[in-house]
Amino acid sequence: MSLSNEEIDRLIMKLRQRYKEYSEKYNPVWFNIEAFEQRYIMALENKMNLEGFILAEISNFEKVKEKYDKKVKRRNFSEKVDNMIKENLGRILKYPKIKFHPSADLEMCHFYGAIQEFTLYIFSILWIIIKDPKIKSRVDDFEYKLTELSIPKGKSPAKRINDHLLLLSRKDVKEIEIERDKNEYLKESAFILHQIIDFCDELIREKEPQWEMPLKFDGLYIEDKRKKRTIKEFSELTGYGAILKVKESALNIIEDFRLKAFKSSS
Repeated sequence: MSLSNEEIDRLIMKLRQRYKEYSEKYNPVWFNIEAFEQRYIMALENKMNLEGFILAEISNFEKVKEKYDKKVKRRNFSEKVDNMIKENLGRILKYPKIKFHPSADLEMCHFYGAIQEFTLYIFSILWIIIKDPKIKSRVDDFEYKLTELSIPKGKSPAKRINDHLLLLSRKDVKEIEIERDKNEYLKESAFILHQIIDFCDELIREKEPQWEMPLKFDGLYIEDKRKKRTIKEFSELTGYGAILKVKESALNIIEDFRLKAFKSSS
């Protein structure tokens, strides 16, 4: 059944209101009310079928609205991704950057700096807290692994970093090989950091009375510059407070570099 003139007028008025609303609220270029009015005047002047005109205009408006909504969603998604990238970048940039090769990945350079600082100035505090030889042997094992990952040997970078450097220096190396080895390095490091977190939880459950006392640093046998920095990090803390700081520092690195998933099942 055909629309009456009154029904057509109501539809034209309603569409005009929608153009006005969307033009003001969203985008006057996409929802151009002046262009609609010009088309309406042209339809009247050419004595077009107004029922066909308004139905076609309503359909066109809905199509424009659908395209605009999709564009906005894509833009919002892109902005969300950009913001996530900026946030993630900001979280890793707070750690020192150790550039070991011109082509080295930015994230890996900052992670190398992060785990090196953790090894040198944070983890070493456990040597003056733990007295039990069996538990100390576990600390020694952790330190050996951390050293492989983060401590330079003379003028060369850490052993595991040096392996990556040699890969970067190969003429025929492929990007996928570099990315795979970088991820392996991060994964290996994350496994150890997770193990250290679990180890700290074990220590906290030990209920050692001496760990409730403020730390004494006279048994910390490391070179002076490193010792001063470590004392600064742990001054005024008890043994338990220091263990908690070791745990939190490891956890922060894992969270900042998005490595929560890399936890060994053993």
